[in-house]
Amino acid sequence: MATVSPANGVRVLDEGWNLPPDALVEILLRLSPICRRLVRLVCRHWRDVIDERTPPIPPPKVLAFFTGQTSASAYVVDDLADGRGREVWGVSIVPGTKSYMDITMVGTCNGLLCLCDNTKPGGAVALFNPATREKLRVPAVPVSYREWYGNGRTTYTFGYDATAGKYKILHLPCHEDVSGGFNALQAFALGDDTSWRDVAVPGGSSCCPGAGVVSVRGAAYWVTNAVERVVCFDLKDERVTFDAPLPVVARRWYQFQLTEVHGRLGLAVCTDMRTSVTTTEEVWVLGDRQGWTVRYRVRVDGLEQQRLAAPYFAAHGGEYVLAVRTDERWRKQLHAHRLREGGIWLQRGEVRSVRINQPGTKVAYCSRGTCSYLRTFAYVETTEPLSPYKIHGRILRGSTSK
Repeated sequence: MATVSPANGVRVLDEGWNLPPDALVEILLRLSPICRRLVRLVCRHWRDVIDERTPPIPPPKVLAFFTGQTSASAYVVDDLADGRGREVWGVSIVPGTKSYMDITMVGTCNGLLCLCDNTKPGGAVALFNPATREKLRVPAVPVSYREWYGNGRTTYTFGYDATAGKYKILHLPCHEDVSGGFNALQAFALGDDTSWRDVAVPGGSSCCPGAGVVSVRGAAYWVTNAVERVVCFDLKDERVTFDAPLPVVARRWYQFQLTEVHGRLGLAVCTDMRTSVTTTEEVWVLGDRQGWTVRYRVRVDGLEQQRLAAPYFAAHGGEYVLAVRTDERWRKQLHAHRLREGGIWLQRGEVRSVRINQPGTKVAYCSRGTCSYLRTFAYVETTEPLSPYKIHGRILRGSTSK
C-alpha cells in the first residue's frame, strides 16, 4: 500500500494494485501533475503507466532565493528562454526598525518553501506556500541546540517521505569546534509532532556546513567536517543508512557543494578557486549501484565571475545550466545557459561538457537593495493547504511584504 498526503486529496488503496490499466489511467488523469509526480514513485508499473498514458509532467520551474542584510526575496522563473519571472515572496527592513536581517531558504518540497530567520537563536523556521499565501511557524529547537555557528543557515534541511506522505524538517547541531560532532540530530514531522525530537545517530557524525545539507528522494545528505565522506539519513526510517567516501580527495583551493541532479544526489567540486580568469567545476552524481560518476564538466572562461548555482543547477531536465554571476557591486544575478545539444537525459556514463564564456540569459536578479547570497531550488506550484499541519493555531495568512 502506498499513501500520499491527505492534504493533496489523494488516497491510494490496496485494491489499486489489481486495477485494470484503463481504470488506473482514469484515476491518474484526475490527479494534479504534482500528485502524479509523487505516485509515480510507487512502483515501476505505475511509473510506466504515467509516462506512457498520461500527459507529460512539466519539469519543475526554477526558484531563486536572494538574501542580504536589508532584504530577502524569492523569484520563480516561468520561462528560462526569455528570463520571464515573478517575485513570490519578499521582505525588506523598514527604516529605523532594525539594523540588519538574515533570512535564508532551507529548501522546497512540492511547492512549499521552508524559510529560516537566522537572527533568532538557533534559527526560526517557517513554511510558506506562495500559491495560497499560507504561512506556518515551526516551534523553535530546544535551547541546548540553539548554537550560534551557522545560525541554521546550512544546518537545517526540509524533505518529504513519499511512502508515508510526511514532510520532515531536520536540524544538525553543528557546533563551532574542531570536530563539529554530534550523536543525535533533531527531527520535526509536520502533522505528527508538536515539538522537536532527538534522533540518535549511532557512532556519531559531524558536518561541514559549507558543503550544504540537501534532501533528495526521501533522504537527507551532508558532508563530514573533514570533507571526507557523505552521510545519508533516511527520512522514512530516521536512521543513517550509509557513510560513503567522497569521489574526490579534498585539497587546498578546492570547494565542495552538495547538489540535486535529476532527482539524485550530486556533488559539485570546484578545483580552481585561486584564479578569477578560469574556473573549472566537475559534478559527480551518486547512482544506486555504480557509485559516483562524473556527469558534468563546467568551465567558465573570462572575467564573468560566474559559478554553478546550487543546490539546483541542471534545470528543465538538464536542458539548461544555471550559473550565479557577481557584478561589480558584488550583487548576485542568476543566468541560464542553454546547452547547444539540448537533450533532456544523459545516458549512463555520458559526461556533458559545458563551456561558459558568455553572460547567458539573465533570469533573476535582486530588486530589493543589495543581495550577496543566492541559492536555487526546484519549484512545482501547488495549492496544498498548510492548515492541516497547524500547531496550536500557529498559522496565518499573509501577502508579500513590500
